[in-house]
Amino acid sequence: MLKFLHLADLHLGAAPTFLGDLAQDRALDYLDVFQRAIDYAVEPSNGINFALIVGDFFDVAHPSQDVIRFTVNQLKRLAQAGIPLIVTPGNHDGIGAPESIYRDSSINSLMKVIRSPQVEHFDSMVINGEVVHLYGMAWDVQSKPPFDVFHKREEDGYHIAMIHGTLKGGLFTEGHSREVPLDLDNLAKSGMDYIALGHLHKFQKKDAGKTPVVYPGSLESRRFSPGEDGDRYLVVVTLDQPQSAIINQFKWNKKSLISEKLDLDQELIETESELSEMIQSKYGSKNTLLKLTLTGSPPFVIDIDALITRLSGDIYWMDIADNTSAFDSVLAETWSREETIRGLYVRKLKQRLDAAESIDEKQKYQLAHRSQVKHINNLSR
Repeated sequence: MLKFLHLADLHLGAAPTFLGDLAQDRALDYLDVFQRAIDYAVEPSNGINFALIVGDFFDVAHPSQDVIRFTVNQLKRLAQAGIPLIVTPGNHDGIGAPESIYRDSSINSLMKVIRSPQVEHFDSMVINGEVVHLYGMAWDVQSKPPFDVFHKREEDGYHIAMIHGTLKGGLFTEGHSREVPLDLDNLAKSGMDYIALGHLHKFQKKDAGKTPVVYPGSLESRRFSPGEDGDRYLVVVTLDQPQSAIINQFKWNKKSLISEKLDLDQELIETESELSEMIQSKYGSKNTLLKLTLTGSPPFVIDIDALITRLSGDIYWMDIADNTSAFDSVLAETWSREETIRGLYVRKLKQRLDAAESIDEKQKYQLAHRSQVKHINNLSR
């Protein structure tokens, strides 16, 4: 029996620029979840025999010295515990870069790195009394398709492939490079006992015939894009022939990305104070990164800057977009019936909106009206 960690897309050294002043603080989260994964691996009661990292171990090809030192210290802990680490480079930390981290002797001595530009047998190791045959590739400009046509050696033992690529039919492939396309039908002919993938950041499990094909996902979300929201997992795999692989997931992320739309009409929100309280109640957490889009026609003017300031102590980071319809609001409707300058303004802008032919033009008038309603409302206070 074998038990191992299947990791990928750790992106050590990442500091998401969209977070502004919080970027460096967020960078520590990626290090923290990796260190906790090592904690899990070296705890004897967990029975981990080896670990795989399937691409994008690092966010760039040559991370900072601080990140390298941190990583070396963690890998030494694995080595001291007698746990082999096998790594395949990804597209972020590509092996072909002139200053690739995978040319650094201080770290290479602590792990086995797959370097072939094509998927092929990489190594055979005896781990926990079992023979493990490893297959994989490190994509670079020399790599040529197909990447999913390979076969196991006719030797006893466990056969495991490691590929950083994009599975046809996989979820959340938007925004990910497709230099290494993979097809389940071809993978089913490989004869592998387990195919460990990386590149897509959400946990996914497919079956290529009798072979499990698994993306573990990232341990910590990196950006607001499809598949990055919600929980992330530490994936622990148990192989015990002739039984099927057992795949266990443990919630692992420190912070969560949430991207949602909030219809203020459905929520029956009547005041800006109620809106603030509802957002705090629903999303308030120092471990939440929130991207919220407001829709509907609320009977009040939303001051986004003031709203974010009010909530900043309850939510780690947030971006709130106001896509409400100012023209359809009760306030705007009331003003449109007035024989005043603001009433005339609302009626004229409404006429222009109705006559607008393009979506962009309509959005321009909506934005102008929302801004002016906010300004007039502030003057009226």
